[in-house]
Amino acid sequence: MAKLKLQFASLLTLGILSGFVFSIVLAVAYYGSFISAPALIIFTVLINFIIWLVSPWFSDLINKWFYKTKFYTHEELKSESWMKIVEKICDKYDIKVPKIGIIDDLNPTAFTYGSAAYNARIVLTKGIFKFLNEKEVEAVIAHELGHIINRDFIIMTIASTLLQLLYQFYVIFARSRMMTSNYVGKKGEEKKGDPFIFLGLVSFVFYFVGTYLLMFLSRTREYYADEFSAKETRDPNSLSSALIKIAYGIATVPDTASMSGLLESTRAQGIFDVKTSKEIGLIHSNVKDDKSKLEKSLLFDLVNPWAWLRELKSTHPLVGKRIDALCKLTNNPAYDFDNIKNISYSKKRMWGGFGKDILITYLPSLTFLIFLLLIPIGFVNRTYLFVNIFILFVVLIFEYRTKLFYKYPLHGGFEKKHIIDCMSDIYASPVRGTPIALEGEAIGRAQAGYMFSEDMMFQDKTGFIYLNYESGIPLLGNLFFAWKKVEKLLGLHADVNGWFLRSNTHHLELYNFSVDGQEIQSYNRMWTMIGYGFSALFLTGAFGFLLFL
Repeated sequence: MAKLKLQFASLLTLGILSGFVFSIVLAVAYYGSFISAPALIIFTVLINFIIWLVSPWFSDLINKWFYKTKFYTHEELKSESWMKIVEKICDKYDIKVPKIGIIDDLNPTAFTYGSAAYNARIVLTKGIFKFLNEKEVEAVIAHELGHIINRDFIIMTIASTLLQLLYQFYVIFARSRMMTSNYVGKKGEEKKGDPFIFLGLVSFVFYFVGTYLLMFLSRTREYYADEFSAKETRDPNSLSSALIKIAYGIATVPDTASMSGLLESTRAQGIFDVKTSKEIGLIHSNVKDDKSKLEKSLLFDLVNPWAWLRELKSTHPLVGKRIDALCKLTNNPAYDFDNIKNISYSKKRMWGGFGKDILITYLPSLTFLIFLLLIPIGFVNRTYLFVNIFILFVVLIFEYRTKLFYKYPLHGGFEKKHIIDCMSDIYASPVRGTPIALEGEAIGRAQAGYMFSEDMMFQDKTGFIYLNYESGIPLLGNLFFAWKKVEKLLGLHADVNGWFLRSNTHHLELYNFSVDGQEIQSYNRMWTMIGYGFSALFLTGAFGFLLFL
């Protein structure tokens, strides 16, 4: 029940997503002829306006109810040293001092919301004050004020409304096309060309592209808020170090159920996208005494194509790019990005590896599409139905086998490595596993504080990494391992073998975990192989069905 409440809270907190839900409802109403096309457009704009207007009060209720947020007046916080930067900026830009909310949780995060400057709120957790020094706290607050001054609430609401209108246009043209087809069918007439098909297709394409443009706009607003903070505090380095420390705090502080919900629901509003922040937090925990290795790790964000793809779907820029932008605003940067960008690497290896990753990842889907395209031209037909199906199945099995060995290679064994060596690898990939062997100890659960987390945090003498464990028995095996085994493994010297992957976080897909002469097998590779087998069967079945029609 608590989980459902958290999910409900997440939907309410993100007013933009609520607007999308209403758009779908209106689209269904239009398809059912309950409302007209003009009414559909008017209702879409009106509902977004109402959500924009009242969402701050709903968010207040949610934050108070679920996260025990306490809101303070300006007078109540006047004695706090960091309030000086709030007063200074608000006086300078002639806006009302926003309500400040404090959440009693050590996970460091900060976010802002409201309709405009007149009713803005800034929410901070106590973790912000634990992990950051005074200048860093001021830099974070100035960043949030930047969103208010730059009218980001209004801009993002308008952008999301336009995006929803594109979807409504697609619905209108699609339904108009259906009605036209029915009319032509009844009359027995043939109609040449149909503008509704083209307009509907264009609207849908614009809607699809628009979702990424909305993400781009959100990332751009983050850059401007960072720049605003740097300008108002005259200290870009403080925000740079604050970003690193917040990520470190998010990666290391145990999550409560409610805090996990808050971090997830405020991904778009917060100073960080929590899904991508843990990675830089882990890197910082590994190399905080060696800035040069942290700088090399940041290079991944600047040059690796997988990092670019990951950013494309995020509301926030990658941390490396944000810090790079901040360092350009000062003559004495905290990180030497000129030196970082001069680190020697092979572009041929980088892009060649990426191209190979993409090819092997999508080869089965590409093969399926090619076989489908061969049907209309008669190269593949029902005469040799079972032969064609068999050929496709054999090809798909071969391709999925290649994909399996690409992600989980076994030839050559597992090379002895240190965690820091893996985290400094700018050629790392989320689909191309590197077989490695580590020596150290499991120090906790991957999701700290959650007793049913079967994955573990592993430490060697150079740093930390997540271990991804999979039982041979789905779900129940993982729950049993988390409940009965994990605690007994913590703190014991262990040797682990597995495949290093870099996606949203660095992690090791476990092959085995050896401790006190006992070897614990992990079945990541087996379950991936089974999943690939089902995918091959599904694609083959879908092809056979379409060929038979």
